[in-house]
Amino acid sequence: MTVGVYKRGGIYWYEFNFNGARIRESAKTTSKTLAKEAERHRRRELELAINGIVKRERPPLFPIAAKAWLESKTALTRLGRAYYAQYVGKLVRELGNRLVSDITADDIAALQRMRLGAGLSSRQANCEVATLRAILKHYGLWAGIAHRVKMLRERTDTGRALSLEDESKLLDAVGRSASPALYPFFILTLDAGLRPSETRALRHRV
Repeated sequence: MTVGVYKRGGIYWYEFNFNGARIRESAKTTSKTLAKEAERHRRRELELAINGIVKRERPPLFPIAAKAWLESKTALTRLGRAYYAQYVGKLVRELGNRLVSDITADDIAALQRMRLGAGLSSRQANCEVATLRAILKHYGLWAGIAHRVKMLRERTDTGRALSLEDESKLLDAVGRSASPALYPFFILTLDAGLRPSETRALRHRV
């Protein structure tokens, strides 16, 4: 039996049978007209769900999507969050307020050209694209363009060991710094052979 809308404690509720189940929910209104509309809307939602018809949500704007993705990365360290936050900031400045679903492989290629033209390394450009890829994957939008996106080739011969002369010059320059902490800090990282990421992650605790 269909009950329809009724009042309880000054607020309208609706109640009806659907697929063998009794649905009883508050319409959260004191208006009978709005309560009837809420009941019709709820019935429609249930009909769409039971028939496998899911209402598609409008994709968010890229800045909102990027922020939501970053907030979802709850396992990141402070350093990791700062790392991704800088790339998210750069991407938002370049891609602007377009819908996240409107970003294409051509947009990514243009971004790569722009970064190389500004003097960035392939590695830096790839890190930015990798961040964008993670955001698009989060919204199920990467698979459709992945086959058209090519990561830049990175150089593997740029690193070299410091010569004694170079090390001496660096020590001299650091020793002339106004910061009293810089020289011992530099010696520590040099003697320990720390990588740049390990150096940035160092914290002083008392």
